[in-house]
Amino acid sequence: MQRPSLADAQRVAARYGATGAVDLVAGGHINESFRVEGAGGALLLQWLNPAVFPDPDAVQDNVEAVLCHLEAKDPSAGWPGPVRTLDGAFRTLDATGLWRALRWLPDRFQIERPGDRHEARCGAGGFARFVGALADFDPERLHPVLPGFHDLTARLEAFDRALVQASATRRGKARAALESVLELREQHAQGSEPPSYSRVIHGDTKFTNLLFAADRSTALAVDYDTVMPGRLEWDFGDMLRSAASTGAEDDPAGGRVRDAILEAAVLGYVDGLEGRLSSAERRALPSAPAHMAFMLGVRFLTDFLVGDHYFRIRRPGQNLDRARHQFALAQALAQRADVIARLLD
Repeated sequence: MQRPSLADAQRVAARYGATGAVDLVAGGHINESFRVEGAGGALLLQWLNPAVFPDPDAVQDNVEAVLCHLEAKDPSAGWPGPVRTLDGAFRTLDATGLWRALRWLPDRFQIERPGDRHEARCGAGGFARFVGALADFDPERLHPVLPGFHDLTARLEAFDRALVQASATRRGKARAALESVLELREQHAQGSEPPSYSRVIHGDTKFTNLLFAADRSTALAVDYDTVMPGRLEWDFGDMLRSAASTGAEDDPAGGRVRDAILEAAVLGYVDGLEGRLSSAERRALPSAPAHMAFMLGVRFLTDFLVGDHYFRIRRPGQNLDRARHQFALAQALAQRADVIARLLD
């Protein structure tokens, strides 16, 4: 699969009436994003990766429906609303695939993980407010674009298949990570229930999917391709996994927990929910961060075993290092489940 070039982006941008400078936006494992200057302001032009989203129209249906709902409910929040082409459509096709454009949000910045308690609390609250704003959105309106995305049983089955198919070289390099899976899978599989859906959730609550106001007063959840019917603990667990870890995502020596950041993020998420937390959800949240870290580690390791086809890598072995990081983090977060439970009381 060939990713689009700057020239491809320039040609597509013209369909939105944007003929100014086009720059690649760094970051992200899946799609390609470009900042485009237009007469009416800058746009975020995005190409949807068909290798990850085999039905990109379904993804875009979901994004349009959610953004229109959010903008109608709270137009002052500054959501990155969809932009129409000169022909009046929210999406367009070319030889490389499906494209869309969203309003570029000026004077906002992105972080990989919170640098202090304030950023942790603010960012966690942003994800919680996103879920709260969709509390009255009918989940039946959403297409199932990534079935089994947070289904640990399905992820482990895919891992088992990958292990059988993997080369002896890759299995050898992954020996320590494979031992981690053996050690952790029974513990987490026991707490893995068949998916049941109680809310519309974001689905990918790592901190890079937040845009902070320049004064750090608010954070807005962005990147809506994974919005899905789901369980609150999936969003909460993934958020805390992302916020509280030390080191870069591909640092195999990282995977420790920053306790002050963890505390601030838990409190920020609860504040952002504004009391919309059921007793069942409260019981499920403490173990969720370790569960989500383990599942992401399984996904990274699976991709390494089959040849690094899903997550974008910048160097050989990066997915293996990502997996090691998540397995260490899962163990550290499991030791803090009681702390999280006390913070939720």
